[in-house]
Amino acid sequence: MLRLSNTLIAERNPQSHVSESFRSLRTYIRQLGLLQGGGKALLFTSGGAGEGKTTVLANLAVSFVQDGKKVAVVDGNLRGPGLHTVFGLENGAGLADYLSGLKEADQISVYGNLANLTIVTAGVSTASPPDLLGNAKMGELLEELKGTHDLVLLDTPPAVEYSDARVLAPLTDGVVIVARYGKSKRDSIRKVKTLMEQSGTAILGIAINQAK
Repeated sequence: MLRLSNTLIAERNPQSHVSESFRSLRTYIRQLGLLQGGGKALLFTSGGAGEGKTTVLANLAVSFVQDGKKVAVVDGNLRGPGLHTVFGLENGAGLADYLSGLKEADQISVYGNLANLTIVTAGVSTASPPDLLGNAKMGELLEELKGTHDLVLLDTPPAVEYSDARVLAPLTDGVVIVARYGKSKRDSIRKVKTLMEQSGTAILGIAINQAK
């Protein structure tokens, strides 16, 4: 049994107003028609660190699972991975190991205590993250996961400071920008929006974290 983090509110307290906010985000994404015609991959990023994108992604994943969807979460933040902590896992063999050719795709997936949820941790590598993420194997992995899941949610480092999200965005079906109420600067959000638009990937919206 996984020891889930207290930040996974959608699982620990599904009746809370916070969980209802994630259900609202789930409904918004569904209304965009993204769950039609096969699996889709969505990228989550932010302007800076500590704005809550990992928390938003993880709770949204749980919300979709509670709605009967099959979901995969992938930690593409090889610089400061956090998804394993949220789901109570060790950051063992994961994405970096697969992209480095050390593991096969079926060797890096973890199945948690939530039915229909697949977790791919970041793993560890000394190689440059953009070089690893730009590997053709990254696209192959996402296509494989999309073929077996309704939704693939991809966590990435902050887009303003690092190029990783820009490398990954073209491989996905849309981008969600996460901003933290009272912390995120408008200039930073605008810059993320511009960078993601330059990648040619549709921006699905901005999720405001910790809004009053």
